[in-house]
Amino acid sequence: MISAGTLHAISTELVVGMFVLSGFCFLLCILDKGPEVKVNVAHWALLGGLLATPAAIITGVLAAPGEGIENPLLANKLLLSMSAVGLAIGVLLRRRMGAEVDRLHSGLGMVSVGLVLFTAGIGGEFARGETLIFFIPKETVFLFPIWVSALILILGIVILGKSAVQHRG
Repeated sequence: MISAGTLHAISTELVVGMFVLSGFCFLLCILDKGPEVKVNVAHWALLGGLLATPAAIITGVLAAPGEGIENPLLANKLLLSMSAVGLAIGVLLRRRMGAEVDRLHSGLGMVSVGLVLFTAGIGGEFARGETLIFFIPKETVFLFPIWVSALILILGIVILGKSAVQHRG
């Protein structure tokens, strides 16, 4: 039987690899270098990483010692990975609705990749006590009050609705 820790390592490497490939292709889009296939590779790799993310989150929670998310590092990992998922979904939906792959679009894709890499860095600190991410406090959990979360949710729905109206018009 394979342990949750081993499955987490496998799924995490899959997520990070797909997101890094996507980020590299988005960088090529920003620089306007490389073959035209970079746009398709960026989005397909982003989708692949997005599809593998739930497995990494679930196996990570199962592999964590204790009763769930008791460590602030784990809470930050969950917060950052969910933010990356939301941003990646937004980038993919924006492309699906026919948006041009410009610097803004590619930049949003790269921010999603950065969030995943930051999450991986926190995982390294939690598991091995080492990371390259040393300039941001990771022991503090940044959570919004419920009213801010509701405001952000409403803002997201309004933006999505506005985009849908513009796309149909």
